[in-house]
Amino acid sequence: MDELAGDRTKAYVRDCIGYAAIAAATVPVGIIAHARGWGRKRGTVIAMSAVPPAVATALAAWEEKKHGATWGKRHYGLQVLDRSDSSGAAGYGRFLLRNLAKIGIPWQLGHIVAVGAAFGGFESRDRLTWGATVATYPLIAVSAASVFFGQGRALHDRLARTEVVAAGPLAAGCGSNGK
Repeated sequence: MDELAGDRTKAYVRDCIGYAAIAAATVPVGIIAHARGWGRKRGTVIAMSAVPPAVATALAAWEEKKHGATWGKRHYGLQVLDRSDSSGAAGYGRFLLRNLAKIGIPWQLGHIVAVGAAFGGFESRDRLTWGATVATYPLIAVSAASVFFGQGRALHDRLARTEVVAAGPLAAGCGSNGK
């Protein structure tokens, strides 16, 4: 198992607490939308459900660009580096791509499955519901497994040509390994 897998997992869980807060902040909008009847159309619900993942993806990319790591990674003494550039500093586009693959796409695929289920997509054999279901769970499994095994580079790291590493002496005292 990769030596940073445990800290990466804990960092991701810590970050997910923030992402859940973003989703919770949209509840009042959902209540208003439901009261006004906007939730009767599946496409509208799917479009509205894309807001929290988009905000979380953009926020994570901004944090990684600004600080070299998300809040969770900083807490555990980790940072994200650009593997294709000797300076090690990736641009915002790279961070956006890595977080789109890590947060945005899996989260929204899950929403498509949930919305499809709520609108009877499984019973009616709706292709979008079934397609999203078939794509979601293997994507999450491959992403998680790639952090633990091999070189410890997740699918989103490989796509964006980034790498998560221990932050070094500046992060002394952070994380469970003192990194």
